[in-house]
This record gives sequence, structure tokens and C-alpha cells, in this order.
Amino acid sequence: MLNQSGWRNFLYILPAVFIYSLFLLLPLLISLGVSFTEWDGTNWPIFNGFGNFVKMFGDPVFWISLGNNALLMLFYTLFPLTVGLALCSFLHDMRSDAERSLLRILFFLPYIMPMAVLGVVWRWLYNPAFGPINQFLRAIGMPHLALSWLGNFGWALPAVGLVATWYFFGFCLVLFMSGIQRMDPSLLEAAQLDGSSARQKFIRITLPSLRPEIRLALLMTVIASLKAFDLVYVMTQGGPGTTTMVTNLYMYKQGFDLHYFGYASSVALVSTLIVFVINAGIHFIIRERY
Repeated sequence: MLNQSGWRNFLYILPAVFIYSLFLLLPLLISLGVSFTEWDGTNWPIFNGFGNFVKMFGDPVFWISLGNNALLMLFYTLFPLTVGLALCSFLHDMRSDAERSLLRILFFLPYIMPMAVLGVVWRWLYNPAFGPINQFLRAIGMPHLALSWLGNFGWALPAVGLVATWYFFGFCLVLFMSGIQRMDPSLLEAAQLDGSSARQKFIRITLPSLRPEIRLALLMTVIASLKAFDLVYVMTQGGPGTTTMVTNLYMYKQGFDLHYFGYASSVALVSTLIVFVINAGIHFIIRERY
């Protein structure tokens, strides 16, 4: 049992507090200070008040990148959760444990790979000249569907988003399967005796029981959609034009390409604030009710 002394208890968490402060809180405070300055990374920062924020909210590219992040939420969040729930219901009804475990492992495999590596692989798959996707479409007599997927203004963002869906749905599936395993099987048996269909059991019993897992999946995938960078950078670098530009990539280009570090810090702070607000909303909406 832990010693009740406040000082001794503080010593237990001191290493974690130190690491957390050094690598998160301190950079956040520095970024907050830099966001109110004009700084190119070499000269002394020049204080300009809220100038960076005024410029940011008046920049159409920032709003385009924010809108692209919102659209990517469909592919990072809605589609993986929907596919994960559907496959979870399907795998749960399978009688063979070996087949269920094998499929669960296969679906989860993309999630254990770095997203940047997947971006390189899928960029090759989408290649308009020799990519397997277009080669297959030509082979089956549908060459009119063989597009320049990552160079098309209408298809670039969905093409990147589908990779994110493929990446996250296995994570959602495994999370939901673990939630089903902790459920009391007598609830489903009682519903079956009452004549409930499979759809009714899923909607009225299984889905409400998965509220903690759904909340966690929402938090993880929404944060990933707002922090999207590596996949977009590797596959399109924000192009064509600003079709796939997202806030983190916009911040990166402003800071490391154009050396507007003060402006990039203001973008980073607004993005962080959006993450906090959305996370708080998810916690409030999908909360445990007693």
C-alpha cells in the first residue's frame, strides 16, 4: 500500500512529470510564445501580437486545409468504425475460433505498419502508368476507369482517405471484439429466447455495450485525422494544388519550407485547440451513464 505522505507520493510520479514537462509542456509553452512573433529561425523573434492569427484566419489555404481535415474524418473515423462494427458482428457469429483468430490477425496487420511505409506502397499501387490498380482495370476491359488517382483533383483526397480506412478498420475491429468478449452472454441468450433477430440483438444489446470501445475508437481516429501528416506527405505532399492539403502539412510548409516559424506556431496552437475541443465533445456525448 502506498505511503499516504504527499511528498513521497509525489516522488513516484516525478519522473513521469519531468519527461511530460520536458517533451510536451515546455515545447507547447515555447510554441505559444513564438506564435505571437515573426521569426525565421535565425534572427531574434519580433513581437507582432495577434498578427499571425489574423493572417491565418484570413488565409483561404488554411480554411481549405481545415476542410480537408474534416473530410478525412470520414475516412479516418466513420468508415473504419462502420466496417469494424460490421466485421465484428460477422466474426462474432463464426463458430470456428481458429478462423476467427486468423481473420482478426489479417485485418489488424496494416495497423502494425508505419503509415509512411503504407503511403509509399499505396503510391506505387495508384501509379497511373504501371500501378497494379490501373493495370487490373485495363486487363478487365475498363481502361476508362484507369485514372491518375493521386493527380486527379476529384479523386486525390478519397484515394488517400481509403488508405487511412484500410489502416484503421482493423484496429476498430480488434477493439470491438475485445468489448464483445467482456459482455455477459446471458443477455444475448435471453434476447434470442424472446425472439429477437440478429439485427435487434446487435442494435439493442451489443452496440450499447460497446460504448467504451466506441468512445476510445472515436478519440483515436479523430485525433489521427486532425494530426494527419505522414500519409498525405508521402503520397501527395498536399497536391494536386491544395486538394489534399491538411493543417499539419500546411504548418510544416510554412515553418520548414518558408521559415515562417511564428506563423507555423499559431497554426499548431489552433490545431491543438481544435483537438482538445473535439475530444471534450466526444467525452461529453459518449459518456458512461449511471
